[in-house]
Amino acid sequence: MVKRMNEKIYMDTSALIAFFNPRDRNHEAATSFFREMALEGSSFIIGRHTLLEFLSGASKRVGKRRAILIREKLLESKFIEIVAEKDGDWKDAWKCFEKYVDNNGIDVFDCLSFSIMRRLGIRKAFTFDDDFETAGFIKLP
Repeated sequence: MVKRMNEKIYMDTSALIAFFNPRDRNHEAATSFFREMALEGSSFIIGRHTLLEFLSGASKRVGKRRAILIREKLLESKFIEIVAEKDGDWKDAWKCFEKYVDNNGIDVFDCLSFSIMRRLGIRKAFTFDDDFETAGFIKLP
């Protein structure tokens, strides 16, 4: 029986890489987690900037045609919603970036993800990046 949680989980670039790359060390964990959460009724939020970051890297590794197909799969998925950033997100992201000036690990892309998560009230991130925990979010799986 499928549970209906309707929980929203932010999906980070590291999770997208692991999910789509069978050679990634986190591939099995990523695909299992996605499947489990989807069966429980969760949905995944991907920031537009996260999608662009992922597709840019993917196109360099597997070619533009494959990256285009991956984008189409993501856009067609009933479990994924692509969310655009707002002006306030950019301002908040820059404050975050400046806050972690001594921490080289938190980049402006992650800070923009954090801003979107806060705006949408999302506390959980599907990621293999510890920076989400550093910023106070729950890292899954």
